[in-house]
Amino acid sequence: VNFWTQHALQFGATLDMLLFMHVLGLRSKAMQQAAAAAHQERDRMRSLAYNDPLTGLPNRRGLHLALAHALTQCTTQRPLAVYLLDLDGFKPVNDRYGHDVGDELLVAVTRRLQDHLRQADLVARLGGDEFVVAAKLHSGQQAQDLGLKLLEAFRQPFTIGKETQVTVGLTIGYAVAPQDGTDGMELLRLADAAMYTGKQSGKFCLRRCTSPA
Repeated sequence: VNFWTQHALQFGATLDMLLFMHVLGLRSKAMQQAAAAAHQERDRMRSLAYNDPLTGLPNRRGLHLALAHALTQCTTQRPLAVYLLDLDGFKPVNDRYGHDVGDELLVAVTRRLQDHLRQADLVARLGGDEFVVAAKLHSGQQAQDLGLKLLEAFRQPFTIGKETQVTVGLTIGYAVAPQDGTDGMELLRLADAAMYTGKQSGKFCLRRCTSPA
């Protein structure tokens, strides 16, 4: 009989408890990592569902959600201008330089639009070379001024890579809520009709449509 044999049971129980706590800690850590991975995968899938993978902008679905929220807050004193922007001359660039340069140009267009807008303004990509901008303003005149500002921003060429310079224009149609409508789909339809009118009248212009096409 000695110290170790007298306390063997206590030592064994303590060792079992330490091993149990260690295993429990490892399992807890594994569960936390699995939960974090699941959240990341959920966020990734949500991003794919609501964002354009090329530019990172909201896609059509993300745009409709954002517009619906913005329209609940707009008033006559704080109108919401919705612009539909279509690039002039994008297809020739795509045909001449290839789709890789075309994709880089769309990313560059995204950056230029964001550089000329406020952080609170919404920029979305509908697909192809069509973009949408939604901005909360103080008056209908501000809507006209912002549209002209965006047009002016596209007078400068885009530099793609180290040497390739391309020039594309912009045709913009827009509508203003609540004066022209209070439904996101209707405002987009009006803006699209105005943009089409601009394309027919020579491109690189700003048009507003307030009546059903």
